[in-house]
Amino acid sequence: MHQHRGNPDGGSVLRARYESFGGIVCWTEPPALLHVDRQFMRELGYAESPLWQQESGVLSAPTEVHLSITNNCPMHCRHCYMDSGSGADSELSTEAIKRTVRSMADAGVFHVALGGGEPFSRSDCLEIARYCREVGLVPNITTNGFYMTETLARECSVFGQVNVSMDAATGPSQSVRGHEGFAVGDRALRLLRGQDVSTGTNCVLTRYNYDHIPELVEYASGLGLSNILFLRFKPSGRALPLYGSNRLTPEQGRELVPLLIGLAGKTKVRLHVDCSFAPLVYCHEPDPTPCSFLSFLGCVAGDVLAGVTPAGRLNACSFCPDDAGPAERIGELWHASPHFDRFRRWPDHAPEPCRSCRYLQICRGGCHVVAESVTDDFGAPDPECPRVVSFATERSRNG
Repeated sequence: MHQHRGNPDGGSVLRARYESFGGIVCWTEPPALLHVDRQFMRELGYAESPLWQQESGVLSAPTEVHLSITNNCPMHCRHCYMDSGSGADSELSTEAIKRTVRSMADAGVFHVALGGGEPFSRSDCLEIARYCREVGLVPNITTNGFYMTETLARECSVFGQVNVSMDAATGPSQSVRGHEGFAVGDRALRLLRGQDVSTGTNCVLTRYNYDHIPELVEYASGLGLSNILFLRFKPSGRALPLYGSNRLTPEQGRELVPLLIGLAGKTKVRLHVDCSFAPLVYCHEPDPTPCSFLSFLGCVAGDVLAGVTPAGRLNACSFCPDDAGPAERIGELWHASPHFDRFRRWPDHAPEPCRSCRYLQICRGGCHVVAESVTDDFGAPDPECPRVVSFATERSRNG
């Protein structure tokens, strides 16, 4: 990992690391992670790398790690993926978390997303974030805003991005969470914006708040938020028994992408969907070349992403119940653990209709955690993919 070099256009690179194709650079202005070829790395002033003599389909390390630092949370949302509430004795100490963060930096990770539970339930949350900066990582955080104060909002300048969980800008947030959380989130967002912290919101989409997406976008625009990340309702934690009654209807799933594209043209707020929504994007048959170039991929677990549990266990995805081992061994386990290969090699064994789909290598079969939970088969295609639904219907009709 290398730091602070000039670039050919006079800008700067915060950090960079070698890859077999060239390298990944962390740009400072505008903030971005760019995959560049070997010649571009040379132009940045980097010497030849032994990795350039290899052809590898696996990155040298994840670019981002989702680090859950606690299971403690005061909100008790009924759809909590992590089944958060009380903290556990197995949660890592401050020093153990720092050792884990140090190992991430040594491996070449760029970003660490702190989460929980509610991460600010830990009194050392800001200390952990500052340590991330100290070792060269950019810390981001997702919070429900319960503990936000003006002082805390000011100190949140340590984060590259703060996203506050908010499932609607009006009453439907109660139907999703089981309590009225809007006032808590709204207060936190206004405090953060008052300190000029880069702030957005995370929204878990269900059939109950889907019709209120335009209201949330209008609300975010009015506050000057940077982005909204729409998250898919997944059968995990306390959300598991609610999955069938809360997930998007097939009609809503097909309409989601056209709806967001229409709204994106009317706001400066960046609208994103998480990787598990890939089947609902690719069912509209966009040109796969720009989609691949822009790296809009399906499951990125074990590709650019890894997760760490509050107990310090490393996994490919925060929603995956399995793990690869102690997170402090991330540099070794990223390459050696079969746990990661299980996700990476899914396209190699894809069943129909994924196997013959032209989007297989970028959609990657959708969300495998959803597939395994619903079908009891990790190798099954995403059951919410419209193509998969049509395929199953046709096969059933033909006996």
